Amino acid sequence: MKNKYWIKNRLNDFYVKKSIINNYRSRSRFKIQEINNKFNIFKKNINIVDIGSSPGGWSEYASEIINNTGKIFSCDILPMKNINNVLFYKGDILDNNFLNKFIKEINGYDIKVVMSDVSPNISGFSCIDLPKIITLANLSLKIYLNLVKSNGYFILKLFYGNDINIFLKKIKLIFKNVNIFKPFSSSKNSSEFYIIANNLI
Repeated sequence: MKNKYWIKNRLNDFYVKKSIINNYRSRSRFKIQEINNKFNIFKKNINIVDIGSSPGGWSEYASEIINNTGKIFSCDILPMKNINNVLFYKGDILDNNFLNKFIKEINGYDIKVVMSDVSPNISGFSCIDLPKIITLANLSLKIYLNLVKSNGYFILKLFYGNDINIFLKKIKLIFKNVNIFKPFSSSKNSSEFYIIANNLI
């Protein structure tokens, strides 16, 4: 019954319908579009890293803006169909070997944006989910700190819960500008929110 209820809600979701009508890869595209409309992050001639990219909603949107003037490096444990000007790496950032290889191969590029929509499989139990969420957040931050040579944007999905404030305090010790943002296209019932940070201290 729960699965049927979830499917029914998804099919009735305004942004799901809109993504289908426009032949977008996912409803998450609207979230990154809202973020960009508010913070004006994506521009021509920049290189971008997209963590947890599949099925490709964020990479798809960014690619339309930078077109062939920059590169997008995406990764996910799930496969992703090709997108113009996106180089996709299939692997798990929890795997240290994959993570180091991913960072090493991109290290020569001038990365201006690291964006992470990565999320563990949610069990519904915060004592299980939140440690995994924070681990992935820290790995996303590690990728940013290794790849962004000069000030650039860090976009990260998080979920409200215990110990999240500790991670937020850490972010505020690293970046001068830290914004908390929940797009209208985020599900009303979801505890997700996004950090948009830039300018290293």
